[in-house]
Amino acid sequence: MSSHDGCSQGSGSRHRGRAAIAQVFGIDPGNIESLSWSLGNRVTTDNDASREFTLEYRGSNREITAFAVTEYTMVLRLRTPVGREKFYGVANDDVDDRPATGNWIHTA
Repeated sequence: MSSHDGCSQGSGSRHRGRAAIAQVFGIDPGNIESLSWSLGNRVTTDNDASREFTLEYRGSNREITAFAVTEYTMVLRLRTPVGREKFYGVANDDVDDRPATGNWIHTA
């Protein structure tokens, strides 16, 4: 039995973005698909993708931008304070444009 809970420092950081998305939108983490950077970037810059809204975290440069990419699918781009971008696919029904809560504010 490992004392590291089966999670190295690197793999733990991969799950923080998913946890943040789950918390902000109240989505079951199992319903959030992690996308590669190249796929997420390509899909969100495609002419068929439309930016729906952006949330910023007060006191840092962290932001979440939602893109409608199909009739049923939305891609969320999480930008970290150091500029890294992570992309997640979710069902449109799981994300709504409700008022932000806590330290998250609508900026666009």
